[in-house]
Amino acid sequence: MFPTRFSPGQSRSQWICSKSLDRIRSFEGTILSRRKTLEMRFVSEVKIQMEMEEEIPIFAINAYLYCPYRYYIEYVKGQFSTNEHVEEGRYIGEKKSKKSQTKGYKRRQGIFVHSNSLGIYGFVDEVIKTDEKTIIVETKKGNATKPFKNDVLQLIAYLICYRETFDEDIKKVVGRLHYVGSEKKFEVKADSALISQLRETLQKMRKIAYEPPQPQYNKKRCFPCSLLDICMPSVEESDQDLVRKVTPHSYKPPIFVSSQGAFVGRVGESIVISHSGEELLKAHFSEIGTLYLMGNVQISSQALKLLVQNAIPIVFTDINGALSAVCTGAVPKNVFLRLKQLETYKDQEKRLCLAKKIVLGKVRNQVFVLTKKSLLRGEEKAKFKELEQAISDCGNFDELLGIEGLCANMYFEIYKRAFEPVWNFNERNRRPPKDPINALLSFGYTLLHNTVLSVLVGIGFEPLIGVLHTDHYGRFALALDLMEEFRPIIVDQLVLSLVNLRHIKPSDFIENIQNAFVLTDRGRKKFLEHYKGRLETKHHHPILNTSIEYLRIIEVQARLFEKCILGEVNEYTPFVVTK
Repeated sequence: MFPTRFSPGQSRSQWICSKSLDRIRSFEGTILSRRKTLEMRFVSEVKIQMEMEEEIPIFAINAYLYCPYRYYIEYVKGQFSTNEHVEEGRYIGEKKSKKSQTKGYKRRQGIFVHSNSLGIYGFVDEVIKTDEKTIIVETKKGNATKPFKNDVLQLIAYLICYRETFDEDIKKVVGRLHYVGSEKKFEVKADSALISQLRETLQKMRKIAYEPPQPQYNKKRCFPCSLLDICMPSVEESDQDLVRKVTPHSYKPPIFVSSQGAFVGRVGESIVISHSGEELLKAHFSEIGTLYLMGNVQISSQALKLLVQNAIPIVFTDINGALSAVCTGAVPKNVFLRLKQLETYKDQEKRLCLAKKIVLGKVRNQVFVLTKKSLLRGEEKAKFKELEQAISDCGNFDELLGIEGLCANMYFEIYKRAFEPVWNFNERNRRPPKDPINALLSFGYTLLHNTVLSVLVGIGFEPLIGVLHTDHYGRFALALDLMEEFRPIIVDQLVLSLVNLRHIKPSDFIENIQNAFVLTDRGRKKFLEHYKGRLETKHHHPILNTSIEYLRIIEVQARLFEKCILGEVNEYTPFVVTK
C-alpha cells in the first residue's frame, strides 16, 4: 500500500522512484558489507596458507618429538650428521624394497603421500592392501616393548596423508608399528585425540624457527645422537657452571696433497691419491675431515661428488697455501644464522663486545706462549696485564685496534728472542716475508685461515661478515676473526718447536728474485706434516671439561660463536690456554 499523501511537489511516480533508490542503496550496502567480510576471510585464509607454505616432511615429526633442538638443527639450520645408529635405521628402511602380490592382499613400499590440510608429506615404508582394510606399516630398528609417542604420531601423520592422497575412508586405514629389535608389532588407529595431538605438534614445529629451544643434556637421548657435536647441550642449567657435551671420539684428520702432478680418484667409497702411477694414499670418506689440494693437483668428478655428498670440504689453494676456492656442495640452508650475522654487524654495541672477547683471547694466548718459553719478564707481564684491562675498558673500534696493534708489536719484540741470529728474524713482516721465520709464520697463518674458513662454511656462516676485521672487499673477515685466538697456540708455538728442535733448517728455504723467502718442496712437506700433527694434538677445553684435538676445538669455538650470534648464549668465550 502506498501513502495517500506525498511530500509537497512530489508525484506518486517520484515517490516510488525515491523508495526504489533507497532499497538499491540498502542492497548495495549489504553487498559491500558481505564483500568486505569475504575479503577479510580471504586475507585470513591467505595468512594461514602462508604460515603453512613451509611443508614439513613426516619423518621430521619424529625428530621433533624425540628432541625439539634436533629438529631445529636439521630442518631450520639445515645441518645433518650421521653415525652408526642413523645408518642402521637407514639400512633397515632400504632392506625391503620389492613389490609383492599374493592372493588376498597387495604389498607396496615407498609410496609418496601428502596432506594439504596439515601441510605435510612423506614416503610410507610399506602399504599392505586387502579387501577389508589398508595397513600402513612403519618399521623401526628399536627393541621397544610398547609404542613410543613420537613413533605413534608419525604413523598417524602417514595415515592422514594416505587417506587424503588416495581418498580413502580413514576408518579403513590402520597403522602398524614394527620394532625390528624386539619383533613387536602394534596396531594404531587415527582417533580424534591423536589427530588433535598431531595438529598441536605441527603448530609448535612451525613456530620453532622464531623461538629456538635451549638444548639440555640427557644421557639416554644425547649419547646415541648423531648431532651431539653440533648441538653441544649444556649439562648444568646455571651459566656460572656451564659444561657442554660433545662426542668423545669423532676426530677426522685433514689430508694435504701438495705433490705436484698428483691425482685424486675414487674407488668405491674411498678416495685414492696417486702420483706417476704410484698409489700414495687410500682412505674411506668417513676417515677424512677436509681435503686440501695445493697447486697442480687434479681430482676426478667422481671423487669430488663422493666428498661433497658427505659434507667433506675440498679446499683448493696454490702451492703456497693462498686460497683459490672452497667446495662444500650445496649452499648451506642456515639462512637464519646469516640474517643474525647481519643484525650483529649493524649492532655496534654487540659487535664491539664480541671483538673485545676475540682480542682478549688472542692476547692471553700470546702471553701463554711467551711464558711457556720463558721469554716474558716481570715488567713485560705487568704491561700485558695493563693492555688486557685497556681492551676490556675501550669504548670504540679505533681504540680497540690501536691496543691490539700495541700488543702485537710488543709480542713479536719478545717472541724474536727465541731464535738464533742465523735466522735473521728482527721484526714481523709479510708480503713478501724477508726472512725464513716470517715465511714460516705467513705460511702457517695461511693454512690456519683456510682451516677456520672450511669450518665456518660447513656450519653455514657468511664468512665475509666479521666483527673485528671488516670493510675490506673480498676478505673473509669472520675467518680472520676466529683464527686470532689460535694464531699463538697453533702456528707460533709450532714455528718455535720446528726451529728449536731443528726439524726445519735454513736449507729448507730459498730466496727468490724478489728477495722473499719461501719453503722448498721438502720444507713445505715437513711443515704440512707437523701442522697436521698440531691440529691432531689434544688439549683440555674448559667449557667441555674434556680433552679434544685442536681441530675440533676450532669447530667448537665456531659453534659457540654461532650460539652467541643466534642468542642461545649470552656471550662468546674465547679458547684460552692456561697450562
